[in-house]
Amino acid sequence: MKHFIFFIFLLFTFSCRVDHHQNETTGPAQQKNFVKVETVETKTEPIPIQAIGRLGSDTELKLSFKIGGFISTLKAREGDYVRKGSLLGTMRTNEIDAQVLKAERAVQKASRDLERVKRMFADSVATSENIDDITTLLQVSEADLDVAKFNQKYAKIISPVNGRVIRRLAEPNELVSPGQPILMIASSQGSTYVMKVSLSDKDVNRVKMKSQAEVDFDAFPNDVFYGKISNIAESADPMTGTFEVEISIDAKNKRLRNGYIGRTKISPIESEPYLEIPIESIVEGDKKEVTVFVPTQSDTIAREIKVEPIHITNHSIFIKKPEGEMIEKVVTTGAAYLIDGDRIYIK
Repeated sequence: MKHFIFFIFLLFTFSCRVDHHQNETTGPAQQKNFVKVETVETKTEPIPIQAIGRLGSDTELKLSFKIGGFISTLKAREGDYVRKGSLLGTMRTNEIDAQVLKAERAVQKASRDLERVKRMFADSVATSENIDDITTLLQVSEADLDVAKFNQKYAKIISPVNGRVIRRLAEPNELVSPGQPILMIASSQGSTYVMKVSLSDKDVNRVKMKSQAEVDFDAFPNDVFYGKISNIAESADPMTGTFEVEISIDAKNKRLRNGYIGRTKISPIESEPYLEIPIESIVEGDKKEVTVFVPTQSDTIAREIKVEPIHITNHSIFIKKPEGEMIEKVVTTGAAYLIDGDRIYIK
């Protein structure tokens, strides 16, 4: 939106220039160009990268049941704080209990058959092959029992971490499939939260791991939270073409919530010197090139030059320091009515 307003401003000022000079050529007398100028500042501190992102915990877990079936109980609701090892939900285990019982009986029968065949082998009634077959059957039955007991054990959800339930995706008596997410838990190690922001390919090259960042939220208008970049995506999102960057934030003992939208300023790596000029000095241009007027050394003639913009704020624009040009002043008020070589009178 800021760039849109900026270019509307440029279009308006450009049209003013054209109308002024058309009237000037047809008027009976030449109008004096009274202008104001401002001194240009050279700066070296890196330009902060501003972005908007979504807050989340540094660890988000999706918990589910190992087996499918009907949910019996869910003890945790959204917003509840849960501790590691606490029981959060159970399945109806009628079916899995029957499978365990069936496997146990199969193991018992295979064990009895093995003992009987061993006695028959001692009496030379059975062969060693019979013993091997029953032994294999016993081993298979014991493996089936282990599987059934394992599924029985995971027919419930146990919290693996300390955290807060942020999503409850099912309710008791619902039929769910194996591995279907039932609860989502956000776990923050200590007081660290993570904000995920998307940066362009140009900006992502200006940051590195552990770059400093400041974050503010509407929920805490008087607080500034500090953090560091903890992860930088190696590839761009195919949908947006941007790179996801994670910022680890110190919660400062505040009750932060998943989903908060925050604004961040990231301190980039060192950059080359640049010039800061008032936005009123821009006559026309686009994202690649803008036009400004600078006075000559005698301050009597306006010279038109084109410069490369780097960053735009509400009141000024940062431009790349042009090679071979020494810009000390720029024309602000009255710049929209000038053409290259006009005589100017500085107020």
